[in-house]
Amino acid sequence: MDNQFVLQPLEVGRFPAFPLNRFLLNGEPDKSVEAPCISWFARSTSSDLAILVDTGPAEPTEETSKFHLPLEVGEKRKVHNALKSHGIDPEEITHVVFTHLHFDHCAYAQHLPNAKILVQKSELQYAVAPQKAHLGGYEASRPNVIPSWMRSFDRIVPIEGDISVAPGFQILLLPGHTYGSSGVVFNTAQGRCAVAGDLINQVENWEGDNGRHIPPAANIGIDQCHESFKRLEKEAETILASHDYRMFDKTRY
Repeated sequence: MDNQFVLQPLEVGRFPAFPLNRFLLNGEPDKSVEAPCISWFARSTSSDLAILVDTGPAEPTEETSKFHLPLEVGEKRKVHNALKSHGIDPEEITHVVFTHLHFDHCAYAQHLPNAKILVQKSELQYAVAPQKAHLGGYEASRPNVIPSWMRSFDRIVPIEGDISVAPGFQILLLPGHTYGSSGVVFNTAQGRCAVAGDLINQVENWEGDNGRHIPPAANIGIDQCHESFKRLEKEAETILASHDYRMFDKTRY
């Protein structure tokens, strides 16, 4: 394959105890899991492309902590510092892809000064004025709270649907978790690898139950989730989860 990529997971936040039934539809109601927030760094082996898929959450404030589950960030997990700890200069990042604009996926991109930020137009539109049931995820219409992604608004480039950004680097529209959710497919030495955002929170979302994928509990339609699962089956061999420590079993993909 031309223009292959190497992917690396970065821990950019941590939920100490996240209810499993918020990740997995019909999951065990009394079980919680320690859950990382993962930013995926992808570097081309043959060009200067250096990409981040999602950038993690902002440090909780007095205001935001009122309506989020307990969340840890700290200086070392902020995405620009996480990059530096792995020997990566934040100024190297050429592109950021936000899979969606929930608060735990889109902070601190303002510290990546040379990155073009790609997000679905439909996601941008909904994030500004979500339905009441979705306010918490987007942080919109909260007194004294500016959603994290707005701090890098000047470099956001809206996209519509599926696009090929560069050889070996494709963005897919995958509605299901949100209306404008994206997945990102990279060519790697082991085949096509997809970062699917919160359509795949945990490995079990993809591995499924009796051969059927499990939608995320937070969704805008189960049928849409399953349509997006079908797309992923066709488009990639390896599917990566967004909130699962098992992703760190390997340092490179």
